[in-house]
Amino acid sequence: MSLIEKALGKARLSQTTRPVAEPAVTSGKHPILRAPPPRDAENPQIIITDEMKVRLGLTAPPEQEHQRAAEYRQIKRGLIADIRENRTNRIILVASALAGEGKSFTSANLARSLALEPDYSVLLLDADVVRAHLTHSLRLTQKKGLMNALLDHDLDVESLVLSTDVSGLSFLPAGSASENATEYFASDRMRSLLETLLLVPNRIVLIDSLPLLLTTESRALAPLAGQVLLVVRAESTAQQAVKQSVALLGEDVTVKFVLNAVVRTRVSRYFGYDYGYNYEYSKTAPGPQGEKK
Repeated sequence: MSLIEKALGKARLSQTTRPVAEPAVTSGKHPILRAPPPRDAENPQIIITDEMKVRLGLTAPPEQEHQRAAEYRQIKRGLIADIRENRTNRIILVASALAGEGKSFTSANLARSLALEPDYSVLLLDADVVRAHLTHSLRLTQKKGLMNALLDHDLDVESLVLSTDVSGLSFLPAGSASENATEYFASDRMRSLLETLLLVPNRIVLIDSLPLLLTTESRALAPLAGQVLLVVRAESTAQQAVKQSVALLGEDVTVKFVLNAVVRTRVSRYFGYDYGYNYEYSKTAPGPQGEKK
């Protein structure tokens, strides 16, 4: 068992607290889906070009495209299952221990996969207010976004959400930079903004955040999320970094893992697949489960 696998096995998974309270219509155990969410804009505000797809990591060699799509389907199935159990799980935070783990890459590809779900729409929210890779890749650095809505209480956050030409996908830029982003992320205003964004029926809010061990912003956002995805780079992220990240998130946060850039076997490489994205989740956390790469 690798160092990373041992760290994954020690994840604390708790369902005791949830972020934004939302009344759910239920029938027995499972919530009843409300009216389908709006999915297609007549005049999308963002046209995602081929160049943007490359910058976001949404392209892959033809022989790898099917495999990547299948792996992100595997990742999202557990997320969707938890959303169906508890609608407040619609807020998903994507984080990493350090920079260079593939966090924004994972956010973009997961958002695209989630947008395929006919019962949901997905809002990709750029909360990486330092690097803002998603905002830069979509050439939206001059657009108002999350930080502007936090700073200006008269600004309607929904008015800043931009539609895209991808069915079911919208985007909220990072907005203006602020040295006090952590304090704003921990504020009642941030909670109120998320409540507003969840008013759209069956919208999933996918938040791309900052590295946990390098900044404090992600730690402020974590208590507001129903689910946290921790991106871990295979054969790169140290065991201690994973442990420290989980500890910083706290015991009341549901933590799941995406093991990124998994080196495949010779058989896999024979079929043209060199790297993969493994999803790890266990409520009892005896050790890593899921697909073996």
